[in-house]
Amino acid sequence: MSNLQDFLQLLKKSKFDGYLLNASDEYLDEFVPKHLQRLKWLTGFSGSNGFAIISEKYKAFFTDGRYLTQAKYELDAEFEIYNLAEIAPHKWLAKHLPDNFKLAYDPRCFVASEIRNIKKFVTEYAIKLYRSNDNLIDEIWQRTPDNKHQAEIIADDFSGKNSKDKIKELKFLQEITGKQAYLTCDSATINWLLNLRAKDTEFTPLLHCYFLYNKKNSFLYVDKTKISEEVKQYLSKLNINILSFTEIKDFVNLCNKSKIKIVNLDPYFVSYFFYGELKKHNITINKISDPIIKAKAIKNNIEIEHIKYCHILDGVAKTKFLFWLEQQEHNPKLDEILASEKLLEFRKTHKEFLFPSFNTISAYGENGAIIHYNASAKTNKNFKDANLYLVDSGGQYQFGTTDITRTIAFKKQATKEQKRNFTLVLKGHIALAQAIFPEKTKGYQLDILARKFLWQDNKDYAHGTGHGIGCYLNVHEGPHSISKSSVGNQLKENMLVTNEPGFYLENNYGIRIENVVLIQKNAENNLFFETISLVPLDENLISVELLDDAEKLWLKHYHQDIFLKIADKLNQFEVNWLKEKIAFYS
Repeated sequence: MSNLQDFLQLLKKSKFDGYLLNASDEYLDEFVPKHLQRLKWLTGFSGSNGFAIISEKYKAFFTDGRYLTQAKYELDAEFEIYNLAEIAPHKWLAKHLPDNFKLAYDPRCFVASEIRNIKKFVTEYAIKLYRSNDNLIDEIWQRTPDNKHQAEIIADDFSGKNSKDKIKELKFLQEITGKQAYLTCDSATINWLLNLRAKDTEFTPLLHCYFLYNKKNSFLYVDKTKISEEVKQYLSKLNINILSFTEIKDFVNLCNKSKIKIVNLDPYFVSYFFYGELKKHNITINKISDPIIKAKAIKNNIEIEHIKYCHILDGVAKTKFLFWLEQQEHNPKLDEILASEKLLEFRKTHKEFLFPSFNTISAYGENGAIIHYNASAKTNKNFKDANLYLVDSGGQYQFGTTDITRTIAFKKQATKEQKRNFTLVLKGHIALAQAIFPEKTKGYQLDILARKFLWQDNKDYAHGTGHGIGCYLNVHEGPHSISKSSVGNQLKENMLVTNEPGFYLENNYGIRIENVVLIQKNAENNLFFETISLVPLDENLISVELLDDAEKLWLKHYHQDIFLKIADKLNQFEVNWLKEKIAFYS
């Protein structure tokens, strides 16, 4: 690992003993542009959640349950790998590092809440924490950014509400007085609020930016080369001044000139760079749970209309792919990468499709047990033997974002054990899909529905059951989710969330069933889920004897709904194939 050795040589020459590094970049988004993937460059880890502590003596790596198996494959043997659910990095630091150990980090790449937690521990144990002015990796990693995409304005016909009205209707922003401001580094929130998009990441139509809102004057930090005259005039009408990223060094002076005395911010969505500058210069910080993120999660009627339509298009593409896949039983060249490319080809037949919403997980056999697997030339598996194929994919369309997972018995063959485990996952999926629940319910209260049948069989899965999803934005969106730890935010009408229980047998296979659901309200003012993903399930993996009558009826109605909404967009061979699928559930 020459990159790691080069970095350790640089660290020796610096005044620091060790370096903190995470998977994020200065824009704090989940999907990091290739030229900012510093953790991957240094360690080889390609997942979206990783945290490393690097020194001559220590090489500790932390990630969550989704990536533990992947980390074992990708990291060098000298790294010790820890599960974040079992030990947090700040507790590890306090336990292992000696007094007066000088630990550096880039404050732009960590949210304020992370560094605040670390500071509480390291101060107590006399560990010295230093903000590095520049990222140390940038001193030795030579590369050139290649992103030239321009910012674009999203029309009201797609957004459902113009930016001026969004700002006006957000009570939180209207209550900010002249001496107060609101600050966020969350590009998705800013893009939603201002109805802007670009393509600063590979899978999300984001314009990277920071935003400081004040009633008299607001400021958008952005790459100015991506702002056209049209966008400049548009922002001017919203009383928003455009600043370049290089001007963040004068952030405190800007606050002082604007007579801002109090800054409202969510420490989970603002970098420690800004937080530290405010603290250092005695500008009052008012910590909030960002209400704009909550507003973004509740879709308006126009967004919902478009989202449902893009799921029809996506359902057509994925169904055509599954039909094609079934015809490839005797294709000796079929492998994970070819299958992934073919799925993308089907999506591209729709003019409304723009690009994938994340890196497709095309995982055959044992690779399916790696929850966020990424097929490469090194790991690419051929489909020569009968086994399970897990494909988790999604698309960014002009008016929505999709995410769907299907598990297939290739060659229509599955063991009794595989069928049992798939059916247990399916029973959990159906239980959650059929849930009716009162308002103010939180995700953790529903999570058990998806896990119940696996638990009864002494099984589980190491990821959440569901995440929010954006509208032509992030495929993973908060603040809500469905998981064991989803205790903070309520599930509300017109939110989108995924329903994706799974089961993974390391070194053997993986199973996941994922649909996107829309939270709706019934006549009794209770909430329920409307499933909007429209792709058939593989009947060859179902042990019918494990299903009750209500579950069978749900499967029948779901597949009838699929046929009703997508059959007119399939050719006759595909229609006949889909009819055979539906007949199984009738």
